[in-house]
Amino acid sequence: MTKEKERLLLDDYWAKMFALHIGCPCPNEIVKEKFIGFVLMNRKSDTQLTEEFVFNQLPRFINYLAEI
Repeated sequence: MTKEKERLLLDDYWAKMFALHIGCPCPNEIVKEKFIGFVLMNRKSDTQLTEEFVFNQLPRFINYLAEI
């Protein structure tokens, strides 16, 4: 999968995570970009960007934000 397709997929997962699962508006673009970078940085090279994998990164991302 190309980097561009990965980013589109992550953008879709981001919107779905907030709209359908959390039920609130998405945070701003800056937070989204940081989340996408976090997901890409924390996956192993052979890990597929599945919905489950990406959704499971949200609690880790929140903890990461609390530490910086």
